[in-house]
Amino acid sequence: MIGAILTTLFFALSAVTGQRVAVQLGSIWGNAVRLLIAAIVLGFIVLIAWPDSVGGAPFLWFLLSGVVGFGVGDVALFLAYERIGSRLTILLNLCLAPLFAMGLEWVWLGNGITWSIAICAAIIMVGVTMALRPSTKSSQKMMRRGNFSFGVICAIVAGFGQGTGAVISRKAEEAAIEVEMTINGISAAFQRVLAGFLFAAVVVVLIRLFSKRKGWKQWGNPLDRKLAPWLLGAALFGPVIGVSCFQWALSNLQGGIVLAVVATTPIVMIPLAAWNEHDHSSRLAIAGAFVAVAGVVLLNVWA
Repeated sequence: MIGAILTTLFFALSAVTGQRVAVQLGSIWGNAVRLLIAAIVLGFIVLIAWPDSVGGAPFLWFLLSGVVGFGVGDVALFLAYERIGSRLTILLNLCLAPLFAMGLEWVWLGNGITWSIAICAAIIMVGVTMALRPSTKSSQKMMRRGNFSFGVICAIVAGFGQGTGAVISRKAEEAAIEVEMTINGISAAFQRVLAGFLFAAVVVVLIRLFSKRKGWKQWGNPLDRKLAPWLLGAALFGPVIGVSCFQWALSNLQGGIVLAVVATTPIVMIPLAAWNEHDHSSRLAIAGAFVAVAGVVLLNVWA
């Protein structure tokens, strides 16, 4: 249980630090630098401990999962951080991701949709709708910039990326079993993060080549000492430490219990976002967050 609780905490810290990086460094550029750092750290660990866990058909599936999850998903995630803050971004991302995952499993793998799943989906959507209510204090200190509606769309896309990437990862794990290859969570995370970084790097290059200068001239300096702790936190708390704690939790508890605990991350985000971003939620928004999280918890328990 400690592993699941630590996962929730580190995922929340990853969101808080990621939001700060998105605003100060630029969402596209900040995400690419953060994934580069995470890929280097994870790659070093895998090279030392599990060098034989990368390759073959599983590697191709993990790359595809990484392009969708860490590539498309995290680019959208950081765009949402910059526009709607970490609290709403994580709520939409984590609560909608299971719905996208089950939808893909239904279309691709033929898994049925039961009444219990439909009820949970309805609960989640009601909670998310309530949580979208504007903050009670529209302070100029709130660390946001850009269009709010576009940020909501980006958070939904991030949920799609995470949910779809998770399903593809299961396909990669099945491919590893077929070839009798042992791949742990850290190695899988490295392969997915590597693909995500390559996708993010391509996006950065395309923006620099084809967009007007105003599209990237505000990108910050990743070597700024004041930003360094936030950048390192965004890189390490999620893909490295958070994933490690998640795998530790899965090795000691049933998967449904772990996912149910981790689903409470949006609740942990409420005080953190208020402290870091001056994002003070309305009572209805807080109630909506609890309703949406309750739907996800029930979904993991009943599924």
